[in-house]
Amino acid sequence: MTDERLCWLVLRDELRKRSSKLGMFGWISVFTSRQAAGAEIGADERRERLSEKMTYYSIAVDASAQTLSPDERRHLRTTAQVPDWFRSDVQRRYEELRKRR
Repeated sequence: MTDERLCWLVLRDELRKRSSKLGMFGWISVFTSRQAAGAEIGADERRERLSEKMTYYSIAVDASAQTLSPDERRHLRTTAQVPDWFRSDVQRRYEELRKRR
């Protein structure tokens, strides 16, 4: 297994939770889609957005993992923990990717 894949597995559940949180507009779409005849369409749109966010996170994790030092890679492999700076670096890269879309 690559270090990039291991980083993804370590963070995947945390990032999925973060991606599925609804902001104000997300809650508005939930309420309006439940009242409309197209409730299924609204659910599909939310799933698409979650999938898109997770794709951006996977790219960000991969890019951040490529910058790990040999010592950080050893630590990752022995403890299944990413370095302290890693989460914030992933979030920064994620936000940059979202801005470019």
